[in-house]
Amino acid sequence: MTISCINNNSSHRRDEKKTVRDLLEEHEKTSYLLTEGSSNKPVSIILLCDSPAPFDKKILDATPHIALHMEDDLLQKVNELHEENIKLRSLSLIDSLTGLFNNRFFWMQLEVEMARTKRTGDLCSLMMIDLDNFKLLNDTFGHLEGDRFLVEFGSILRDNSRSTDLIYRYGGDEFAVIMPATSVPDALRTGKRFQEILEDIPQKTDPAISLSIGVSEYPPVSSYNMNEFVNAADLAMYGAKKGGKNRICVDEKWEMTTRLYNEVNRDEKVALLMEYQ
Repeated sequence: MTISCINNNSSHRRDEKKTVRDLLEEHEKTSYLLTEGSSNKPVSIILLCDSPAPFDKKILDATPHIALHMEDDLLQKVNELHEENIKLRSLSLIDSLTGLFNNRFFWMQLEVEMARTKRTGDLCSLMMIDLDNFKLLNDTFGHLEGDRFLVEFGSILRDNSRSTDLIYRYGGDEFAVIMPATSVPDALRTGKRFQEILEDIPQKTDPAISLSIGVSEYPPVSSYNMNEFVNAADLAMYGAKKGGKNRICVDEKWEMTTRLYNEVNRDEKVALLMEYQ
């Protein structure tokens, strides 16, 4: 199907004939035409999406997204829809309470950072943070006060991290920080800074809210998948809570490998590194 391109400055002036696909690709919109509508007026039904997977494409083929009458301004309609999609995509990745990235974006970005680590040879560390005694604040002063504290703590994380660190509200009172190009010792220093800043803030509960933090490291030679990487940091965090709260623990595998690595000779170090893969 072809459609005349309508100039925005003159709503009915027609230029050269182009297909809908030509128009969309010319303006860098990813899309494909589904079908012509069957009504008294010619209608073009268009679906806009970003690189759908084969399974998604089958579903999308049966789902018209926008119906466009031939007298409508095609490019204006496409641009409006494109801008709305950008807004929706942004909102779907942000936690509405704290303004931090959400769990959905955490998993998307973690995959990217792990792939980057393998490509660049840099380390990547992951920090999981749980708020100790947060339930006491909610139970004593109510959920509005609890929400206020979550917003304040989110600001602490954002204001005291490097620009390259990615901060997430993982869920409830648990937060995560992906730290590209960062070793465990550097991550531990950052975690300690978070704890010290929180300790200086006046709080309403006794015991006060503190941080149990778990850290894991993803080296370029690691065979960890995403779930294993997160689980390693999670287990370290739970170890911190079981050990008395308000402390930082490291992935046991990293800790054991590092300790042994410092105690053995060169050949044994190579063997240990292979074991860590």
